[in-house]
Amino acid sequence: MSKRNGKRRNRKPTPYRASKRTPWEPGDEVVGAYSYEQRIRMDEKFTRAVERAFENGTEHRQSAAMNGANASRPR
Repeated sequence: MSKRNGKRRNRKPTPYRASKRTPWEPGDEVVGAYSYEQRIRMDEKFTRAVERAFENGTEHRQSAAMNGANASRPR
């Protein structure tokens, strides 16, 4: 118990709603505008497109790796 102005405070603090011990609620599986399944499908589609670009020769693995690693660094 903490004291405030010499008086004891008997009220318990309110629990933090977003703690790890908070039970799951409907809708918690959705983060942002897309569900988990939608994000997985988008990732698979993107991966296939990039792999196809590597095979066609329109993209090179080395330059793709460099662009991702240095995207925030000015040239």
